[in-house]
Amino acid sequence: MKINSLYIHAFGGLKNFTLDLSEGLTVICGDNEMGKSTIMTFIKMMFYGSGRAGGQLSKNIRQKYTPWDTTQMAGSIDFEHNGKSYRLEKEFRSSNSTDKATLCDLGLGTRQAVSGDIGNSIFGLSLPAFERSVFIGQLGFPEKDAAAEGELNSKLSNLTSTGEEGISYEAVNKRLEKAKLSLMSKSGRAGEYDKNLKLLAETEAKIEKTEALKASVNDKKAYIKTLEAEALRLSQKAAELKERISGEQDVRNAEKLKTLLELKNRLDEFNENLKLSDGSLIDEMYLRKLKFCISRVDALNDKIAAKLNEIDLLNKSIEAGLNPPEDATKENAQELETKIAQKEQSKQQNADKISAATTELEGLEVKLPEAIAAKKKFSPLLVLGGGVLLLVAVVTVISSLIIPAAALAVLGLIGLILGFILKPSDPNPKIALEQKISAQKTLLADLKVKSSEIGAELSALSSKLDAINTALSSSAAVIEKQKQLSEECKAELETLKKEKEAELLPLNELFSKYRPATDFDTIVKSLDEISEKTEKQKEIKQQLSFVLKDLNGISYEDAQKKLETINEKELNLDDNFDELKKEYDEALERLSELKSLIATNLAEIKSAMAGAEDIETLKKRAEELKTKTASQKEFCDALDIATAALTDSFAEVRRSYGSVLEKKAGDLFKALTNGKWDGMSISKSLDINVNEKDNFGSREIDYLSSGTADQAYLSLRLALAELICKENESLPLFLDDALTQYDDRRTKAALGFLKDYAKNTQVVLFTCHSYICETAKELGADTITLGE
Repeated sequence: MKINSLYIHAFGGLKNFTLDLSEGLTVICGDNEMGKSTIMTFIKMMFYGSGRAGGQLSKNIRQKYTPWDTTQMAGSIDFEHNGKSYRLEKEFRSSNSTDKATLCDLGLGTRQAVSGDIGNSIFGLSLPAFERSVFIGQLGFPEKDAAAEGELNSKLSNLTSTGEEGISYEAVNKRLEKAKLSLMSKSGRAGEYDKNLKLLAETEAKIEKTEALKASVNDKKAYIKTLEAEALRLSQKAAELKERISGEQDVRNAEKLKTLLELKNRLDEFNENLKLSDGSLIDEMYLRKLKFCISRVDALNDKIAAKLNEIDLLNKSIEAGLNPPEDATKENAQELETKIAQKEQSKQQNADKISAATTELEGLEVKLPEAIAAKKKFSPLLVLGGGVLLLVAVVTVISSLIIPAAALAVLGLIGLILGFILKPSDPNPKIALEQKISAQKTLLADLKVKSSEIGAELSALSSKLDAINTALSSSAAVIEKQKQLSEECKAELETLKKEKEAELLPLNELFSKYRPATDFDTIVKSLDEISEKTEKQKEIKQQLSFVLKDLNGISYEDAQKKLETINEKELNLDDNFDELKKEYDEALERLSELKSLIATNLAEIKSAMAGAEDIETLKKRAEELKTKTASQKEFCDALDIATAALTDSFAEVRRSYGSVLEKKAGDLFKALTNGKWDGMSISKSLDINVNEKDNFGSREIDYLSSGTADQAYLSLRLALAELICKENESLPLFLDDALTQYDDRRTKAALGFLKDYAKNTQVVLFTCHSYICETAKELGADTITLGE
């Protein structure tokens, strides 16, 4: 395969850029930022897209190389492959799946849309394998990638053994591992075998639990049968006791039955008295309607009375205006106003005295409890008695009667002491205070009488003053206005009377349902009578309710029949009636307990069995799971044997192709180092150990200088590329500053080696070092300088 030219419409910092490539070794030289890495990345993205995008800009090459001016990122590559000429065109969009790629057959002139990673079909390599073989970066080897290393191992092993690239130890091994993991996961939880094993354990646990539950349910059923037998026996006993008690209870309830029937008769009488013409009884609704109608008539009566009073006042005012009193002068009005003012002052003064007297009385009454509890300073009788005894004791001593004198003296002293301790109540403060309170109450009563007298005098003076003022202010116009008002009031009075008549109609109609209506006052009086009867009716109903409750709601007909059948003269009451009732109640209580226990146990059985599965179904499921897990275990054991055999077989193949890869890479490494290192060993993961000439043992590549390490990596890459392409068309080799860490001697040796290597393979080397370009030119390689 050979790349002839590439055209970059816009990619990174390059626009409308064309690069022609020749066969053999081509060295492209340019300073940093001139686009070498951009061209390398463009070639990779044309064939493979941008790979997996990362969050960092350095790992997201699509975002990194998108032109800043938003020009459409696009380009094309002309190449030869298997004797045909092609052009690959691509427009880069937001992702690999949205890129537009077109492959043109330049010989046939055809065009077809292709996938974004067409490099897989052209090179026969995935992107990671491409980056580890023919696409060589600046330093060392790319990061570890098990899939890519497996792919390269697979190609090498198949080519050296079967010659078929499609046969892969890694693929087969993964299929075996996947098959086993689908049954037995590493965690022991996710595989089908793991799940079935867990399900088997759960099913066996359910079987054990269901069997225990079944035994418990059988025990409960047996217990329920015992309870039901006892309940049946008690039910029969209770029925017998009830029959005996019922007969005797009827006899004992005779008085209550009589009371019931008497109350029923009284209620019937009241109902008859309270019956309306339509056959219904007076109820609360009827009373409310009746009261409402009466209230409306009462309101109109009040308005009529007020209007009559207003007419009377207007007539008196008109009469006073037409016939004024003889003393109706301004001087008399002023004199009356003066007298009224004086009386108002006297009234206020008297009111102040009443207030002061009331306060004084309240203060005296507060002191009364203290005066009642007052004590005298000493008890006069005890002090007097003690003194007399002491005097007698002195006289007794003079008479030489020592012992009696001492006794009298002691008694005298005790009397004196008690006289000052046992103080009697002192009535004097109480009497004095009560006298003051009495005098204060008399004073307060006189003041209130005087207040009433002043009020009457004020009222008389005010009435007289109003008459004089009315006479003085009553002009002809005023009198005429009052006459007009009087006529208006009379008209309003007539209207009110008509309204009253209108309101009396529904009242009379409503009341006539009870009895014929006569006049409004009779209806009002009858309302009280109806209310009283309804209250008594309620009382009887309440009494009936209590009696009926005691008699368990017996009907009046049954009560009458029972009373007729009871012969009170032949009563034969059982002396153990209370005992019978007690026994009956105990039987009912126990019967209720039994029913509750039966219901509880039945509910427990139902609840327990609600989620229980059939035991036979569970056992059948367990046997099926045992058979299934045994088969799956046997299959997994077979997979282990197959995997072990495959691993042993691959080891044998690996030894075969491994020696070929190691020999090829070792020879290349020896050539690049001018024979200083004469071999290397390469692990399955493509780790390198090198052998130094004339020294025993191998060294890890990390112990080498960076230049020697790069030579080892380059040798491995060239060997991989050569072996992978051995049976197919050779692939172009791309190197991006791969010789950066080489010294002059190593650089010249490497360029000479690449010049010879490029006889059968196109090699494109990018560098920023002009001396590498000059050396390559001296060796006869084609060179291109960017920017010229």
